[in-house]
Amino acid sequence: MKLDILKQAVMDSRDGITISEVRDGANPLIFVNPAFEQLTGYTFEEVTNIDCRYLQNDDRDQPGLAVVRHAIVAGEYCLVTLRNYRRDGSMFWNELSLSPIFDNVGKVTNFIGIQKDVTDRILLEEQLIGEKRSLAEAAESLAALAMRDGLTGIYNRRYFDTQLHVKHKIAQRTNSPLTLMMIDVDHFKAYNTTYGHPGGDAVLRTVAHSLNESFTRSSDFVARYGGEEFVILSTGLNHENAGRFADGLCNRVRSQRIPHVGAPSGFLTVSIGYAVQSCVDDQSIALLIARADKALYAAKEQGRDRAAAATP
Repeated sequence: MKLDILKQAVMDSRDGITISEVRDGANPLIFVNPAFEQLTGYTFEEVTNIDCRYLQNDDRDQPGLAVVRHAIVAGEYCLVTLRNYRRDGSMFWNELSLSPIFDNVGKVTNFIGIQKDVTDRILLEEQLIGEKRSLAEAAESLAALAMRDGLTGIYNRRYFDTQLHVKHKIAQRTNSPLTLMMIDVDHFKAYNTTYGHPGGDAVLRTVAHSLNESFTRSSDFVARYGGEEFVILSTGLNHENAGRFADGLCNRVRSQRIPHVGAPSGFLTVSIGYAVQSCVDDQSIALLIARADKALYAAKEQGRDRAAAATP
């Protein structure tokens, strides 16, 4: 009676059930229930007495297959999820539970396999992973947009304020000089009047790109400060090197020879004020900005198209 109940349970199971026999390095099926036939499209007569590797077709490069092979050789239980293929070639995800059966001397004679079609679950998991990845990418894009200037593509004022505090602390810890350069496009209002706002926007993008491309060190940082004004932060520059760098930036913009009929030279130029502060303390950030801003004003007073250093 108990065997009849067990047989009925196996035959009526909604999961595919297989029994294989261990034979000299092979593991052919000797029994499959109706649910297995329905799951795979193969009949009992087609699959018995042969190894069930046909369920993977040519899709043999699956990590789960190595787990199955090891379990069969070692006579151990395993649970894997495999890509299997029905008789008509359609793919489904199969959760295979493989359990060994031992004889009275402890030798593995058979394996019982329980097959579950988990395609819907795997597809849902893949969809959720894809959605999570998309959300992460969207969050990353939004974060990038939040720190970038919409017109020029370089960092914006908000991000500059954050990085100023970061680099200030780095300078404190390493006892390194911190350099701030404030850069202003000369006669920009006149440029807008002559060439229109689209022309002004194009020039701001050109200057931003030129400043950004001038960097050779990862410690250099440029941002649009507002309007036609830009800022550069750099650590490790002494006064002499900062001066050469600032002069080089002026020359870099000047050498592009962007026409500007409202400028004395006839071409677009920039003015730069820079301040180098060593051994900064907690109150020095505002002072560094004020000194660089004052130096920028001095550069303009001296005739523009030049760099001026902050007074000690």
